[in-house]
Amino acid sequence: MTADAENDQLYVYGIVAENTTLPAGLTGVSEGAVETTTHGPLAAVVTRLSDEDELGTPDNLLAHSRVLDSIAEHITILPMAFGTIVPSEDELQEAVLELNETEYHEALERLAESVQFTVRARYIRDAVLADLIEDDPQVVELREAIAGTTEDETRQERIALGELVVGAFGRIRPEHAQYIIDAVSPIVEDIQEHEGGQVEDVVEMAVLVSRDRVSEFEAALEVAAEQLHTRINFQLLGPQAPYDFVGD
Repeated sequence: MTADAENDQLYVYGIVAENTTLPAGLTGVSEGAVETTTHGPLAAVVTRLSDEDELGTPDNLLAHSRVLDSIAEHITILPMAFGTIVPSEDELQEAVLELNETEYHEALERLAESVQFTVRARYIRDAVLADLIEDDPQVVELREAIAGTTEDETRQERIALGELVVGAFGRIRPEHAQYIIDAVSPIVEDIQEHEGGQVEDVVEMAVLVSRDRVSEFEAALEVAAEQLHTRINFQLLGPQAPYDFVGD
């Protein structure tokens, strides 16, 4: 390694165990090469940066996630936040790897042979509203009152209808969310629920799964999705780096 290489700024994706072999063909931020630099029992996954590299772009955010998740599909990696840069290899080894060696080593051992998935379940709005219209005459009355009017003409009716809809989603959500959680809980190692931001959100959760039980987990989730498919759409993301579990 040249003296210039030792003084390169390094973009850090995450931490792996020493002697880790990365998947072939990884392309990092700014389309740079991805490599490891080792100190003791740990190695950092990095891309060497030039002064011209601009990092705060959507493409680089995607590259960051793509590198982490591509590695996580095969081996355990502790992800660093997007935009983590250290000024030199010496700084990386002393201020990152050496300083946090015990913490990182323990986390790698705890998460060894595990991988994260993210489960998102959302109501099919029209399906839920169809049931609501059938069950609640007040909804029918309000929809008929609103039909063919402007927003200003029926503002109060629209507010009342919106409140009924939000309330309906809120009443059915806990049962469905718990059903989905219960379907995978016996299989996964840990669950972290995310707070939903939309009325149609049923549940969003990160799950930590042993690699040798991934197929079992996917099958259990498929059964739950089949049971609820008329009302709920499912999305499964992963394998991913254990973003939600590195701080446990």
